[in-house]
Amino acid sequence: MDLMSPVTIGLVLVLIISKVRKLYEFKWPVLALAAGILVWFIGDILFFFNDFVVDNPGSLTDITDFIYLFPNALFALSISIYMIHKLLGRRNDLAFLMINTLCFAIIGFVLIFRFHQIATGYSGNFTPQIEIVFFFISFYTIMMCLQLVSFVGVKNLRKGTMLVSLGIFGYAILDIEYDFLQSLGIDAENNFVNLLYVLFMILMTVGTTIQQKKKYEFDFRSGDYSEKATGRRFAITIIIIMVDLLFIATRFLPESLGVYIIITLLSYLIVNYILHSNYLNEELIHQQSEQNAILEERIKEKTRDLEKANDNLQIMASTDALTGLKNRRSSEECMKELWMTAMEKEKKYAIFIADLNHFKPVNDTYGHEMGDKVLIEFGKRLNSLPENFSAFRVGGDEFLISLFDIKNQDEVIDAAKELRNLFNTPIIFDSYIFNLSASLGIAIFPDDSEDYEALMNYADAAMYEVKKSGNKDGYKFFDSKLTNVVLKKKTIQKVLETARVDRDFLLHFQPQFDISTGKIIGAEVFLHLDGDMEHISPEEFVPIAEETGLISSLSIWTAKTAMATVSEWNKKLGTNIGFTLNLSPVQLLDAEFIETLEHLSDDYKFDMGKIVLDISNEVIVGATYSAKETLEAFHNYGFALSLNDFGGKNINLSYLMDCGINFIELSRNLIAGVGEDNSTEILIRSILNFAGTMGIAVSAVGIETVKQYEILKNLGITKMQGYLLGKPMRAEEFEKVLMENMNERLK
Repeated sequence: MDLMSPVTIGLVLVLIISKVRKLYEFKWPVLALAAGILVWFIGDILFFFNDFVVDNPGSLTDITDFIYLFPNALFALSISIYMIHKLLGRRNDLAFLMINTLCFAIIGFVLIFRFHQIATGYSGNFTPQIEIVFFFISFYTIMMCLQLVSFVGVKNLRKGTMLVSLGIFGYAILDIEYDFLQSLGIDAENNFVNLLYVLFMILMTVGTTIQQKKKYEFDFRSGDYSEKATGRRFAITIIIIMVDLLFIATRFLPESLGVYIIITLLSYLIVNYILHSNYLNEELIHQQSEQNAILEERIKEKTRDLEKANDNLQIMASTDALTGLKNRRSSEECMKELWMTAMEKEKKYAIFIADLNHFKPVNDTYGHEMGDKVLIEFGKRLNSLPENFSAFRVGGDEFLISLFDIKNQDEVIDAAKELRNLFNTPIIFDSYIFNLSASLGIAIFPDDSEDYEALMNYADAAMYEVKKSGNKDGYKFFDSKLTNVVLKKKTIQKVLETARVDRDFLLHFQPQFDISTGKIIGAEVFLHLDGDMEHISPEEFVPIAEETGLISSLSIWTAKTAMATVSEWNKKLGTNIGFTLNLSPVQLLDAEFIETLEHLSDDYKFDMGKIVLDISNEVIVGATYSAKETLEAFHNYGFALSLNDFGGKNINLSYLMDCGINFIELSRNLIAGVGEDNSTEILIRSILNFAGTMGIAVSAVGIETVKQYEILKNLGITKMQGYLLGKPMRAEEFEKVLMENMNERLK
């Protein structure tokens, strides 16, 4: 045994040292373990020398006995280093480890010390021997091992690395007996016990080797500091205190030793309740953190929802909901970006403005749902254009298309033909076939202008030129001749933006004659801008007023001013003339306008039959159902309805019959042909016969020559107006003409 012990321990020492570098976080605990085994190895060598080498056997016994006390301290250091390392940053668990270990180590020490006193018969003051100090170390080591098992968990006990803890635990148990016997002066040497010591150190080495190979990771569990666990520890502590008091009462423990245990246990209770308090605080913080995390996640989720909603809103704000094309708002931004890109890369691009022809009859005849389907189909077609095209819906039936990076005009012409074909191709829905077309206006950057806003206006002007031409489904490039048209439109727009209805407008009146009597029977009212722009025709600025939204208030002002002026003439001069108002398409969609006219006629005591509402033939041709209802309502209220430009273009006879038309005005084109073409006179006779059958009066406007006047008079037309008879004039001039007309008839 004396020979094999140092040999075995030497081999164990070599093996464990060879593993140190590969153990990483276990390195320092294993070094302390190796130091303990080294001390034992030194003790074994000296013991061997003491028995077999030195001349005086037993001379080294005291030294060897002293050396054998220290391995346990180094093993305690080893397990302490590991435990503290694993619990760094976990203050509660580290405090719990130390209070548990120290408290029960002290209790164990006190009890073993009392047994030592009983064994030696000593009852005086405490004079510790070196061996007695190591009692505490042994109990400390045992508690550390038990704490390690608690933190690692029972499921990890099967792992081989736990053999290290088992070896240290067994060694500490054996050392209690060894230290106790040594303190009593009894030779503790025992071959069987020595064999167990060696076995436990072998277990330490085997466990270290397994750890090096398997590389186990032990996640320490948190201690339980809940109210239930703290209460359980409180109950156990009270039981131990009661046992301690019983020991004191039976004089098994002196008061001094018993008080040590009580103080230790009270300290243990205080620390446990501090840990419980910390646990509650940490739980509260943890709950708050969880709540904050949940709140943050909800905020993130809401933020994502808001971002998604914002993206959807952006899409909705920039996309036409019906066709899927980008809308007017988006077109403004995109045209600016296109312009900047073209400027930067020195590229050309073309702008196409397309306005549908014959679309209103689709809405009127088949309803808005079918009209929407038609627009959706055009949206699909425009969306399928090549990538260098961008398409936008900028109005009800108006589209904007851009073509980027063009090389020459031929490329633009090809694109115009492709777009023309796109709009001209029939749309087929089941048994419905719609043949529509579009008027296309084209402007090119930078040839026509380097200003992107001007380009839009130029393309728009070119499109309106196509609209006014005989070939509405064609296309036209902007040319310099249209520059004045665009500038004039922009000037009018600028004036109308700041104009006040009651200050910046005036009315012109053109006399209407009954040529059978020569009497002025009425006046057609024309709205004009006041001041330097008075010469501008209403045909030029009224459509712009419609675009700017000013037309509704202007129409009411016109009706009120005309009614007030004509009423004053009738009272002043004793006349009974009426007046004609040109009705904007906007008023056909404004149900409140008819009520305004009714109230005005009541206020001025004006006969509604003397108020003639002049309606464009184009409005009738493309009239919607709601417009038809408004016309019928005007008729039912007693207003007279007049249809102008009759015979010049297509007419809607069903509306002519249904809406209660009282007058038709011959087209100016027909009047211009009077005396020049016999077929014109034949057509006028046909219209007169048709109108007579329908009970509708026929009037002629635009009479400029005596020849026209005489022929139309002979044909039987009695109501006339035109520059030959009297041009449009201001109210004060018209009043003079009216007075002269009365005087002439009196003669």
